Amino acid sequence: MLFPNMFVSGLISWLAVASAWAADSPSPPRPAPPPATVPDLATVRPVVICGDCDQPFSGTIHKLMLDKLVANEYIGELRKALYLQDTVHQFESKAHFDNCDFDNAINYIDELLKEVGTHVQAAQSARDSGDKVAQKAGASRAFFALGQALHGVQDFYAHTNYVEMMVGGVKRTTDIPVILPWTSAGKEAIRQQQASGKLVSGYVFWGIPQNCPRGTPSHADLAKDDAESKSGMIRIAHLQNRSQHQVAVQLAREASQELVDHAFAKWPLLKELNGKLVAVEVLVDRRKP
Repeated sequence: MLFPNMFVSGLISWLAVASAWAADSPSPPRPAPPPATVPDLATVRPVVICGDCDQPFSGTIHKLMLDKLVANEYIGELRKALYLQDTVHQFESKAHFDNCDFDNAINYIDELLKEVGTHVQAAQSARDSGDKVAQKAGASRAFFALGQALHGVQDFYAHTNYVEMMVGGVKRTTDIPVILPWTSAGKEAIRQQQASGKLVSGYVFWGIPQNCPRGTPSHADLAKDDAESKSGMIRIAHLQNRSQHQVAVQLAREASQELVDHAFAKWPLLKELNGKLVAVEVLVDRRKP
């Protein structure tokens, strides 16, 4: 198995939650784990990102490029990570920006990007020695860790009240700053807004740790992953009547583009082995209370 540490971490997380529930009586029911299956790329509506490209990617060739990306194994690993974060790391607040666990979520993204670098280095060493099997394995692990980081970056916009905080003070959705949690400026912005008491993320009763102040909205009330969710379906009249889900998708997509740009610029081997295009879903959350 390529990713044993991930499954060990998930098991430890599950045991910790089980222990916490056992200490309280009565205990809320544990939600069923989301499915581990990843839908075929041809059956979903991903965005196609051109990573670290000199020119903007033209949407007119989106369909042609998507057809070619279906068989890309590296993109398959990245997409697998997006989905398995909800299965293996279902109960970890840091993996989803849940429960106001902002510091741990920021640190977790940092750890995952360091993991990307470690795997890229292993792939490069294997390439230098002519070991194509090890090269492919290292690159696959790098794309998997990058997908895990992407999940968290996108969840910042879906699971916090950042969209709600920003929409009232702008004339266009493009005026909303895109916060990048792996950058120094992004980390500082998140921490300042949290310290001010304005920024929160949804309370999830099955997640640990739980750092939100009393009265914080629940995940179900705040999440914007789904166009039909309570918060996602709210429309903003002065922003062309766009929904909060649409705004969250826009911001998460821009942040995803920035992270792929960052990864391909920092680790050119990823771009070389994969190609410049990445197909990825935006706002994946299969967890249900």
